[in-house]
Amino acid sequence: MPTRPVAAPPAGGLGWANLGMDIVSVTRVRRLLRLYGEDFFQRMLTPGELADCRTSAKLDILSLCGRIAAKEAAFKTLRVRAVFLPWRDIIVRRSEGGWPLVELHRSAAAMAAQSGIAGITVTISHDVDYAVAVAAPVLEAGPPALEADPPGHPVPPELPGPAAASGADAASVPSTSSTHRTSRRDTMSEGLQLVKNWLLARHEELEDIAPDLDLIENRLIDSLSFVEFVFLLEQHSGRSIQLETLEVDEIRTLDAIKTHFFTVQVGQA
Repeated sequence: MPTRPVAAPPAGGLGWANLGMDIVSVTRVRRLLRLYGEDFFQRMLTPGELADCRTSAKLDILSLCGRIAAKEAAFKTLRVRAVFLPWRDIIVRRSEGGWPLVELHRSAAAMAAQSGIAGITVTISHDVDYAVAVAAPVLEAGPPALEADPPGHPVPPELPGPAAASGADAASVPSTSSTHRTSRRDTMSEGLQLVKNWLLARHEELEDIAPDLDLIENRLIDSLSFVEFVFLLEQHSGRSIQLETLEVDEIRTLDAIKTHFFTVQVGQA
């Protein structure tokens, strides 16, 4: 069956809420900044958010880590699956009083509405090595009506392939079937091996990665490494990838990555 984003049904009951929490390593973010520069974080933060994190000389690492953690924590309150964190649809602003404010836009706002969430409040704490954020939803007065379709734009039934929806609207994609296991000429097996090596280097507890292992469910790719992973795919596949249109099932397994990024398509061989 196609994978579709599903929001958690309202739990009901007095005081019910889905809390979200996230912790971000300062060392990890500093490494990403050193490797890729500020352009890397433009896929995660809006220009206004980056400006809030900037000093007269450079980006402030602790402020950057705090916003990344706040976005992840806010996303966790929405309780959706099979959806990438819509980085630029969850905006963390600095209020006049100095505390963080969360704004939900586009796909994030749609997911919140389906879950009966009117808004999200968040708090951020920094230490030398880590930034931590805790988020809580502001619930609507009444329980939301559950919808048959996922939040965001529905997938037109006549589309045969991945829908041109946003990354947070992970619509149906063709499953890896026998039609993909043909004798198509794979011209980038070395690139796929480099992708696998990148994953293994970050998970030393693994000796190998099975082609059908779910990389998302097993947390081999998390929200922060996901952005870096996209950079890696662009480098080794020679393709430009938009976070807003990338779908979960396209990178769920090594088999899926091979199909979508490292296999010559019919008519290109």
